[in-house]
Amino acid sequence: MKVGKAFLGRSAMAIVLSLGAGSQVHAEPETYGGYSIAGVYSSDAARTTDEELDGSAVVGRAYAGVSFDSGGNETQVQVSSGYYAYFTREDRWTNRLEATQIFEVSDTVQLFAQAAGATNLVTLERRGTDQAGLEAGIRLEKGDHRATLSGAMRRRWYDDGDARSWSPRIGAEYRYRIGSWHSVEVGAFSESVDSDLDTLNYERLQFAGYYTRPVADRTRLRAGLLHRRWEWDGRFAPDGANRRERLWIPQLRLTHRLRDEMSVDLDYRHVIRRSNDERFDRSGNRVAVTFRNSF
Repeated sequence: MKVGKAFLGRSAMAIVLSLGAGSQVHAEPETYGGYSIAGVYSSDAARTTDEELDGSAVVGRAYAGVSFDSGGNETQVQVSSGYYAYFTREDRWTNRLEATQIFEVSDTVQLFAQAAGATNLVTLERRGTDQAGLEAGIRLEKGDHRATLSGAMRRRWYDDGDARSWSPRIGAEYRYRIGSWHSVEVGAFSESVDSDLDTLNYERLQFAGYYTRPVADRTRLRAGLLHRRWEWDGRFAPDGANRRERLWIPQLRLTHRLRDEMSVDLDYRHVIRRSNDERFDRSGNRVAVTFRNSF
């Protein structure tokens, strides 16, 4: 995409400087990276225009980064790329560049900021979206408890060039650690899109809860429920009301660690979509098997 490629090319240095300027980095850098390969099956009824539910595909992802730690204040720069080879639609290649700065305020308080740019995303409003954004937040952690509050502002450009948008997002998350690989997490997020086209605009809420526990020495199980609800500004139901959508996704993920840097995931999701327009009422299944390797 023209806008996205130009954005990543021009912004790489600016992202690094904007987040790294506030920290005096003297420590030796540490490099890291990894890749994953996934096979995804998504039934027709489960396919929605959404970041996570994008159709059956073989997906390859790779990432690499460098981090600096100076007195507890960490600077991290990462680049990643993913290729989606779909069975029923045009393939998609997406790239992302991000820089993160973490400030250790005390033993229990962290401040963080992130600048990121990505190309050819699938967003709720449209496929083929380039995005640049800034996010900042505070993380409180004491003992087994961790809470995070964050806010972000994102600028989006769309594939056919007929619209741009602003998309603010706020969120809160809490995790309680019960033991090794044993935890409970909950989160809530609110976001919206304000664009040049009414048909792209919406307000969306998301709520999620997850429970993770070990089931064997190298195996853990994660069970969760995700709920999203949104209302469109310029899309209407047959009775003339603004179209309202609801998405419920109960899910299970089994992760087996082959060795410290390698793992295999088996992920199942049942997608239940409800709308005040019955044409968008449907339910389906999504199954993914993913091999991961980090170094």
